This record gives sequence, C-alpha cells and structure tokens, in this order.
Amino acid sequence: MANKPLTILVAGPDPDATRAVEDGLAVGTGGRDRIADRIADRIAVVHGFADLAARSAALAPDAVVAVLETPDPATLDGVFRLARSGACAVVLFADKAPPGAAAQAAEAGVAAFVLDGLHPARVRPILETALARFAAFETLKRERDEARTQLADRKLIERAKGILMQRNSLTEEAAYNALRKAAMKQGRRIADIAQSVITAAQIEL
Repeated sequence: MANKPLTILVAGPDPDATRAVEDGLAVGTGGRDRIADRIADRIAVVHGFADLAARSAALAPDAVVAVLETPDPATLDGVFRLARSGACAVVLFADKAPPGAAAQAAEAGVAAFVLDGLHPARVRPILETALARFAAFETLKRERDEARTQLADRKLIERAKGILMQRNSLTEEAAYNALRKAAMKQGRRIADIAQSVITAAQIEL
C-alpha cells in the first residue's frame, strides 16, 4: 500500500459488533500495527447502516469495513451497492449469510467477504489484502477504459482522414498531418479534431 494516511470507515449495528475491528486496527501483535500507525485518528465508526452511503460519500474512505451479524437482504444490498460504486475497497464480515450471498458479493466487487471469522488479529491482514486487491482491480479497470478510449479515438481519426482524403484529394499521411496540425494549433486532442471534422461533414449532408 502507498505510504499515505489511510481513512477507514467501520460500520456495524452496535458498538459490540464493531469492537473487534476497532481493536484489530488499533493493536497488532507486539504493539501498534502498521495500518494503525499510518491512519492514526482516521478511523471513523458508524453504528447502523441507514446512513452508510452518505457517511462514506462524506468521508471518502480508502476502505469500508462492514460487520454484519446476521445480515438482512436490505442491509446486504446497501453494502453491495457501495462496493459496485467503486469508490473504495469494501470488506464484509458476517456471522452468517443467506445462500448466494458470497456470489453476490463477488459480483458486486466486495474485496473481502469473511464468514464467521472476525477476530482482531485477522483484521489487519484481511484489510491489507482487500486494499491490494481493490487497487489491482482499479488498475485493470483503468487500463481497460484507456484501451477502449484509444480504440474509439483511432476509429474517429480513421473516419476523419477518409473525409479529408475524399474532399481535399489528400493522401492518408497528409490528411493525418492536417488533423495533427489543427490539434496542435488549437491545443486539443487529435481525436477531438477528428470528431469536429466528422460532425461538420454530417451537418453539410
């Protein structure tokens, strides 16, 4: 994990439910653990799940650790919606879970779903693993989005080149150079110039 303070939001139905997580974040084997040293006072605790989404949006934590004893469908759905938002890593501890909950958690992007395994000594390694998994997943999503953008840009540029080649009797290289020069002159992306060329051609039709 990056060497920066972390903000952790711990959520549970009551103080008894969240105590094990708070203890796990505050004290590790042989003294204060690495996470606790780095987040210092940046551990927030909320009891009840009605305001979890709002608290998470306001706090913008690096991770939400939710503790559910016997989760009801509505509470699980709220936690899963938070995970789907991709705003932060979500760790879920539950004593029990309804059939299919694990699969739903995985589909929603919950970074760690632990059944009947909440113990202070386990909190830190589970959280570290979840944060690393979330970071890796975000990198994959970013790379996927960049690849899609590059592909879309190439298609726009190819279409714009074709328009310029046909209308101005240009070679492919000359058409591309015209797009590139216009982009440099206007301080815009070549793909944006290409889109302008395509839009102008459509208006003229």
